[in-house]
Amino acid sequence: MQSFRNGVTVALLLFLLLLGWTLPFGKVEGRNILSVEFVGGKSHVITYLPLLEELARRGDNVTLISPSQGLTKEANIHQIFSLDGDAILKENPVDPFAMLERNEAINLVSILARSVPKRCREMYDRPEIEALYEQDFDLVLLQYVYNECALGFVDKILTKNGTKSTAPPLIVFSVLNADYRILNYVGGNHPSSFVSNPYLDFNDKMTFSQRLVNFGANHLHEAVRRFYYLPAMEAVYKDKLGRDAPSVAEVLSKTALVLSNGHFSTSPPRPNLPNVVEVGGMHSRKAKRLPKEIENFLSSGNRTDDDGFILFSLGTNLLSSAMSVQKKAMLLNVFSRLKQKVIWKYESDDIENVPKNVYLSKWIPQQDLLGHPKIRLFITHCGAGGIEEAIFHGVPLIGIPFFGDQPLNALTAERQGFLVRLEWKDVTEERLIEAINEVINNSKYRDNVKRLSTIFRDQIDNPLDRALFWVEYVMRHNGAPHLRSAARNLSLIQYHSLDVIAAYAVIIFALFFLLFVIAKHSISFVTYWTQRCPKMYKYKST
Repeated sequence: MQSFRNGVTVALLLFLLLLGWTLPFGKVEGRNILSVEFVGGKSHVITYLPLLEELARRGDNVTLISPSQGLTKEANIHQIFSLDGDAILKENPVDPFAMLERNEAINLVSILARSVPKRCREMYDRPEIEALYEQDFDLVLLQYVYNECALGFVDKILTKNGTKSTAPPLIVFSVLNADYRILNYVGGNHPSSFVSNPYLDFNDKMTFSQRLVNFGANHLHEAVRRFYYLPAMEAVYKDKLGRDAPSVAEVLSKTALVLSNGHFSTSPPRPNLPNVVEVGGMHSRKAKRLPKEIENFLSSGNRTDDDGFILFSLGTNLLSSAMSVQKKAMLLNVFSRLKQKVIWKYESDDIENVPKNVYLSKWIPQQDLLGHPKIRLFITHCGAGGIEEAIFHGVPLIGIPFFGDQPLNALTAERQGFLVRLEWKDVTEERLIEAINEVINNSKYRDNVKRLSTIFRDQIDNPLDRALFWVEYVMRHNGAPHLRSAARNLSLIQYHSLDVIAAYAVIIFALFFLLFVIAKHSISFVTYWTQRCPKMYKYKST
């Protein structure tokens, strides 16, 4: 009997094994995913790299075209180095520190329109880029901000793969909270009445004059993009791929999903379509153990644990080493007077006689420092990624914005009560000391950011899992066309029903005109007979 049972068990196991080979889920092959960012910087890649790493860990093969090297060690991620944003800025003699001290505006669009075309043309000529045309991809992920010149390459990948079966889905990732620059192409709309232009520092409760300026800025900026910036970017890939290559609008209208690096707790709520998913904080994580050298610095000296330390970093594109000698000396003098220790991201070795309580490093583990229990303050340039990390870890800020979305980020954080804002041209020794003491000694800043951190973390799922779900969802449903709004196919006139409003205006005008004509004739008729009637009565009486 026992032998019979064993025989049945073996037979059942063999049957299940054979069944597993025949069923479609018995064998899983990794999908091929292409991530594209021709132009950008390390801070951009960091925000969406966790998504690519998780897809790679799940067995997908990821090709990452990136402006930063060595950020991941995942075996399934093949990296192709593209255009380093720092190199582009070096080609243009722009000194943000000096410009702000002279009260001059920094025009990033103009800088990119001058520098990117030449560098981007070089990308199209690279053998490793041309080789990608021969590969089959199941998904294309594009980091969109300042990457319009890559859209010809993206479209060729989509078109080539689409000739074999269904074209692979296009997912757009925005390192900024997605705005009209991408939403217009997928049928979305952020009204100028309560959503600020990313280059203006208005909140969502605008006065009439602010709405007037915001409305004008949106349309002026869009006009500059449409008639100056985008033609320059289109010319890049049309020179390489032919004049019949599609426009920026035609390529982006194929977008299946937009992953927006924002969240309603960190910026005012915005009306978004179902295929615009907020994944702000996707790169935020719990702190890890600090490198031994930094940990030794924090634990050395006679300062108490209550004093803690301050982190000072201006990100990856603003180099502290490019400051004027006077500003560097002023900052070091301020830091030397503090009870706290200071960790400063500084990219050169040209400073001598560094105060004992100051640690200079060309690279810092920012999230591990922000999550350290001894941190008291983060002095930042107000990049979106850094502010998200500060909120995640509950660290108050001193913000010194320079350009782009940084002033708006600073304004939002200031209104939320966890940031003191300083303008670079106004940073003096006394003003900086005052701001540091205000943030550290006034508990409202830490209380506010801790409260916001609780709201930011209180989500039904974490941002990375949410992004993974929607990426998988789009691939499962062949681009999920049911998520796409018909508004993407409407013109500006149709979208805002201006033609309908005009038609109603004509109808109403015609009705009023008809009523006017009827009234006029009626009055004339009555007047005529009232004048005639007395004469007729007089004639009959005689």
